[in-house]
Amino acid sequence: MKTVGIFYGTNGGKTQEVVDIVAAQLGDAQVFDVADGIDAIEMFDNIILASPTYGLGDLQDDWANVIDELADIDFSDKTVALIGVGDAALFAGNYVESMMHLYNAVEPKGAKIVGMTSTDGYDFEASEAVIDDKFMGLAIDASFDEDEITSKVESWVENLKDELQ
Repeated sequence: MKTVGIFYGTNGGKTQEVVDIVAAQLGDAQVFDVADGIDAIEMFDNIILASPTYGLGDLQDDWANVIDELADIDFSDKTVALIGVGDAALFAGNYVESMMHLYNAVEPKGAKIVGMTSTDGYDFEASEAVIDDKFMGLAIDASFDEDEITSKVESWVENLKDELQ
């Protein structure tokens, strides 16, 4: 498997915690905070994009500042996985919709999207980050305890390894 580039935005630190667990599980991954830009994204064939969801389904501010730059990148030879962090208790009507924004930015540019996960076991009302009863990537609820986050990430990464180039 080729090296994975993980690009994330965070305000409160929860998304960074999740990304750090993913990177540790993958072993050979490089992690980038999008607050510093996304120039390095073109160096990778395997990419993970991670964002918390704010407000009514919005991207985190650092992602919002760079999302338009993704339109200039050819993703046709890239495999992309998504991570969304949200709060189903407070924002049940637009749970982890930040993934939808990332998906809509890279999928039309040819990205092969991998790592979709079942909605089973999640208690939310609606999400535009769901396709055919699956989240567009890994969904992490801010209310999960650390053990639950770790087990969800480990399971997702194990399945993801087979899908990465």
